[in-house]
Amino acid sequence: METQRVLLTYEPVRFDQLATEIRAIQRELAEVVEVAESDDGLIVATVNARGDLLDLELDPRLFRHPDSKALSEAITGVYRSGRAAADARAFGLTMRQLELTRKEIRK
Repeated sequence: METQRVLLTYEPVRFDQLATEIRAIQRELAEVVEVAESDDGLIVATVNARGDLLDLELDPRLFRHPDSKALSEAITGVYRSGRAAADARAFGLTMRQLELTRKEIRK
């Protein structure tokens, strides 16, 4: 098995710049919030990048024809849509951070 040697150098200016860029991405990640709405507009869910349900709005018209199972499925579907959108944004930010790090390692 062939061993490869990698020479790592420390350049404070590049390191500080990379650290600043990573902190900015992490701030953006902490601020990721997505809003999803049901097709009929009666359910609105707000979800963050961690998957927390920050807000849930239910239009009173939902209760005109009570069907708890359908309501539960609709709420779950809207939450999942919001979660998927938040996950996609968070993934994009994480990939950006990874690319910054990879570029710096290659230098």
